[in-house]
Amino acid sequence: MTIQQGSRTASQLWQEYAFLTREMAKILLKQDLELFLELVDQRERIQVTITALPEDDFKTTAAGQNLIATISSQNKTIVDALQRLYNNSKHRSQVARAYDSLGTGYTGVRMDRES
Repeated sequence: MTIQQGSRTASQLWQEYAFLTREMAKILLKQDLELFLELVDQRERIQVTITALPEDDFKTTAAGQNLIATISSQNKTIVDALQRLYNNSKHRSQVARAYDSLGTGYTGVRMDRES
């Protein structure tokens, strides 16, 4: 799903940016990180296009302010979800390392009744 940025207005670009932000939040809940990163790349390309616009009067309109507030809220949700994924991953890694260290001290030790 690639979005073309031909001659879109600022409003259209911001709407696409908001759409991708919503989709990123949905995909993150499904923990499909590959698709999530693809959406991040697409959103970044739109952001570059928005930044390069000669005029972005949409941001100063009421609709623009509402959309930006919604995007900001969704960004916070995404950051929270990423933090949870990171913490869960870190915890699983720590548990795995804890169990790995239990077995390493006895690896290769033979129990021999004759010794």
